[in-house]
Amino acid sequence: MIKLNKYCIPYIIILFLVGFRGQLATIFIFVILHEFIHYLTARKLGFSGFHIEILPFGASLKLKDLEEASCKEEFIISISGPMMNFVLAVIFYAALKMYDYDEFYNFFIINLSLGIFNLLPAFPLDGGRILRDILCKKLLYKKASKITVYVSMTIGIILQILYLVPLFYGVNNLNLILISFFILSCSFKEKRRIVYVIMEDIMKKRLKFMKNGVIENRIISVFYKKDLLFGLGMIDKNKYTILTVLDDNMRVMKIIYEEEIINALKEYGNITFEELIQIKGKNVELNS
Repeated sequence: MIKLNKYCIPYIIILFLVGFRGQLATIFIFVILHEFIHYLTARKLGFSGFHIEILPFGASLKLKDLEEASCKEEFIISISGPMMNFVLAVIFYAALKMYDYDEFYNFFIINLSLGIFNLLPAFPLDGGRILRDILCKKLLYKKASKITVYVSMTIGIILQILYLVPLFYGVNNLNLILISFFILSCSFKEKRRIVYVIMEDIMKKRLKFMKNGVIENRIISVFYKKDLLFGLGMIDKNKYTILTVLDDNMRVMKIIYEEEIINALKEYGNITFEELIQIKGKNVELNS
């Protein structure tokens, strides 16, 4: 299923008003092909259920169960689209050398531009997810997402500066300012959803565990004065996390499981692990 982003129609209208009509259809075809390669790669890795959302500056593939993908699988899916554009760019460049045909040059430029543009480390582009997946090799998902969001915001700001400087000389690049606002908007949206993504991952891990019958554990130690959101950030996307709460002398105070953090956040808010342990102790006393 293909869906239009709410900003897509106004953007196309603006392009027509400023006189940009020539290559829209051609670009659209290669954008859809780009997303189809993402889809084929995802299907090859075992993911299904999708729709394509047409964005003002491209398209985005939404897979129903893609959130269950590991960082490595998401990296492979994300990079497949730009790599396809680069392969097509090489093919059309070779064809141009053999046959002096203007359309081959246009196809070469379009695919080269799409490949480079989509590798920008900014949301919602492939490069944003690729950067996050690379960072996930060394960092936790939350930390990797935060760094990627700040990089994405920086690129949005740089694009705005690149728009404003030529504007003083009478050059008005409308595409550049619209792209910068779109990247900044998606970056702020991604920043707000980081915590909720982690919560969703915890719930999905339970279903994944029931389906496969096994899940890899990850045990970490956390200082009892730290709050629950700090602990939530320590949870791995694809592993079941067990938190050992330690006191000032690094003695074990309590074992806390990841679903207990979610339940406590819902019931008590962002309290410290020390407060959670005290509440649990009082509940045990009341029940006994």
